[in-house]
Amino acid sequence: MGIKEWLFGKEKKGQTDNKAEAIQKLKKQLNSLEVEGRNQLRKSDEEKIAAKSLLRSGNKIGAKQALTRSSLYAQRYNQIQNMSLNLSTQIDTISTAQSTSETVSALKIGSEVIEETLTQISPADVERTMVEMEDQRERISFMTDSLSDVSGLEIDLDGDMVDAIDDQLASLELEMESESHGALPTAATTTISTPESSVKTGEDTSDLEKDLKDLEKDLDDSD
Repeated sequence: MGIKEWLFGKEKKGQTDNKAEAIQKLKKQLNSLEVEGRNQLRKSDEEKIAAKSLLRSGNKIGAKQALTRSSLYAQRYNQIQNMSLNLSTQIDTISTAQSTSETVSALKIGSEVIEETLTQISPADVERTMVEMEDQRERISFMTDSLSDVSGLEIDLDGDMVDAIDDQLASLELEMESESHGALPTAATTTISTPESSVKTGEDTSDLEKDLKDLEKDLDDSD
């Protein structure tokens, strides 16, 4: 079975034969008219040539009769052309009717398929599907918002730490303000611790006295 038969159904043999026979007869008659039309046109041209020849010889009556016959042949030729046009139109009409019939059959089959498909779907199914789609979109939106939330990354600081950070911030602001006005930074004060004097006793005291005597002796010698 071909695609055409599957779509439109198998045509009955009688219908196919009738259409083919009709088109064959129309085309045969069209060919006959074309042959006859060419003959009529040829005869019309020949009579015109004869009319010119008779007119040159001075036979006006014969020339007039020849022109009359030429006009009749031309008239017949025009009639044949009109009949040929009607035959061609009829052939085209049969083809159009066949195409229209096949189109209607295809549309009918398509309509039946759609109707059969729609019977498998109820309005409740459609409504339930739309509700499920809306619910799924809301769930996806909630999950997307949750994944993009950065509030959980904030650090929870106690009061003392917040105050310390505020003090550091104020100090930085003051330092930046001083630098912007060209003020010199305050030098750090260094506290120098004085070591306690140690008291020497015993052997250390004797050494000092000896050194002192040596110094006095050196002074006397120099004098």
